[in-house]
Amino acid sequence: MVEFNGFQNLQVLSVSYCELTGELPLWLSKLKKLRVLNLSLNRITGSIPSWLGTLPRLTFLDLQSNLFSGEFPKELCRLPIMVSEQVSDYLSLFPTYIWIKNNSIHGNIPTEVSQLQFLRSLDLSFNNFSGDTPNQISNLINLERLDHSMNQLSGEIPTSITSLTFLASFNVSHNNLQGLIPKSTQLQGFDVSAFEGNPKLCGAPLPNECPREIGTDEDDKKTEDVENEHHQVPWFYVSVGLGFIFGFWGVCGSLVLKKSWRYAYFKFFDKVQDRLYVMIMVRMRMQRR
Repeated sequence: MVEFNGFQNLQVLSVSYCELTGELPLWLSKLKKLRVLNLSLNRITGSIPSWLGTLPRLTFLDLQSNLFSGEFPKELCRLPIMVSEQVSDYLSLFPTYIWIKNNSIHGNIPTEVSQLQFLRSLDLSFNNFSGDTPNQISNLINLERLDHSMNQLSGEIPTSITSLTFLASFNVSHNNLQGLIPKSTQLQGFDVSAFEGNPKLCGAPLPNECPREIGTDEDDKKTEDVENEHHQVPWFYVSVGLGFIFGFWGVCGSLVLKKSWRYAYFKFFDKVQDRLYVMIMVRMRMQRR
């Protein structure tokens, strides 16, 4: 790369699409006032240097579409302007972006990325990142755009990601993610394309339901049926008891209160008794013959 020695007050360096080759030169670390570094769409090789994380005013870093390899440097997660409240002085002019899209970066996404609390856009798509998405990513409370698509990430989408209330763009498509997409109005509001390409990922907005969701629905239904049975059994006994009480007192009460009914009732039973006696005696004599 061409050397810019002597430009100590340089704030914006944008050399995109210039067919630059080789590795990032060390002299860039001397540009302490640099706020924007755009080296996208070149053929720069080597690893992303750790000294980038020491540039005190760097707010916009675009290294997409190069030939970078190696792991994501943890030192890049300590960019002073993105971890300090002083960033508020520059947000309107220089939004905080880190774009490393379309390179050959591998390894895990470092948990230290959670330190970049004032980062607004993080694009790690089209690389070879693997492992789980760090749960601490929810600490990026100002994040508006998150793109992890076209990697080899595994595990589940952390539920803590639902706390990113400013998230307007989200994409984790074409990874090896699995499990239920965390339920929130925000995540379910993104297009299906933001989640597709993960065969074991399930839940809205994807059309396929999770097996455990189906099981949970069945369990809930069984529980509801059992509860209904428990509610029905007591009412059965209550209705039988009430029927017996009303029937008993309906008959006995009328006999106690109504004298004519009481005489008629006992007279009827006397007649029945006499007839039964006669029938029994006749039967016994017939059998003796």
